Amino acid sequence: MAGRNNDPRRRHEDIYGKMYDDRLGRYREMSGDNEPAGLDDLRFYTAEELDAIEAAKRDAAQRAYDDAYREEYARVRGRQGAPRQRQSGARREPSYSDKRRRVKPSSQVYADAASRKHDSENIEFGTHNGAAKRRGSGAAGFFKALFVILVVIVLLFQVLIFRYISMVESVKTGKRLVTEAQISDSAVTNVLLIGSDSRKDDEAGRTDTMILVSINRSSKEVVFTSLMRDCYVDIPDHGSGKLNSAYTLGGTELLMDTITQNFGVKVDRYVFVSFFSFIKIIDAAGGLDLNITDEEAWGMTDPMAEQNKYLGNKKGTDYLDSGGSPIHVNGNQALAYARLRYVGNADFERTDRQRIVINKLIEKAKSLSILELDSFLKASCKEITTNMSKGEMFLMFYKLLFAAGYDREELRIPPEDAYYYGTHDGQSTLDLDFDACKKTIAEKVYKKK
Repeated sequence: MAGRNNDPRRRHEDIYGKMYDDRLGRYREMSGDNEPAGLDDLRFYTAEELDAIEAAKRDAAQRAYDDAYREEYARVRGRQGAPRQRQSGARREPSYSDKRRRVKPSSQVYADAASRKHDSENIEFGTHNGAAKRRGSGAAGFFKALFVILVVIVLLFQVLIFRYISMVESVKTGKRLVTEAQISDSAVTNVLLIGSDSRKDDEAGRTDTMILVSINRSSKEVVFTSLMRDCYVDIPDHGSGKLNSAYTLGGTELLMDTITQNFGVKVDRYVFVSFFSFIKIIDAAGGLDLNITDEEAWGMTDPMAEQNKYLGNKKGTDYLDSGGSPIHVNGNQALAYARLRYVGNADFERTDRQRIVINKLIEKAKSLSILELDSFLKASCKEITTNMSKGEMFLMFYKLLFAAGYDREELRIPPEDAYYYGTHDGQSTLDLDFDACKKTIAEKVYKKK
């Protein structure tokens, strides 16, 4: 037994064991394992954080043990007089028994590191993938910002619409005599576009232009139907006469009643434009490019001479020496082109020219910049009179917005082979086959066979 106690290796082992127990006790006091856990320890950690803490504990315990071991080993060897120079940076690999005696330090030692890791990953309870959370948060922020921008744009658009609508002259519909129509469809909206030849604001005049604009949501078409002024029709409570005289006898209400009674089509809303309003609208668009023949250019002289008189222009203003394909015209010249009656097939070709001008105006408006379009709409809305309410105009604005992409079709009433020339009260008229006219409207506008 005595031999075993004198064994240097045994003595060293005992010394090392005491040293280890002493250093381990000090380490426990330093790490606070004997202290009760505080509120700061009560915290939820992700799986990644817990793994990091456990790894840090193991590394710290390993380093503490190794440092204490090396310190005591060097001190003991120094007392025994047998110091040995240790290579710089050399590190003793602990034995299996050493590893068994390791003690985990308190998690509070690593709270700061864990907190930094937690904050950097922006972790929420129940979430383990911080990077994915950041990506999701960024995407959500982008779409939220995009949504806000879209809402602001829509609101501004609404404000602009109400601004334009407020400039339109809205009047109440007077007494109607005929409102029941033979042809109707909820998918079709009819608006009668009226162009008057009145030269003064207080003058009723006659309706040189009567175009029924029909928006068909089912067929995705907009049909422009010209109603010829010389159609000989029944005028409610006024006997018979030319279609354009209905407006002179009873205003827009009587004109709508006359169209409904003779052609069986429902007409409740109208837009009215005078000579001078037409000129201002074309000028607001910056003029139009029209294909004009030499004969048409010379024929425009007579209507333009009359227009210059009422506009106060110098004689000869805006006359054309010849035509062109195309030729750029202003409002005064465009009106003369639309009114031109004595070139070609009289009133038949005049309705064609009117539809050409309207289609050219639509295309020009679609090509304008935002600022140009704003100026055009402001100038145009001031020149329009309608019986649509503010709410109806608001809905109509959106209908027209969607209809901008529809196909456009043109129609003339009466169609070919549905009329013959007549004379009534000394006036030349177009006597109609009303059944054929109604059938054409039903097929072309309402798509009914």
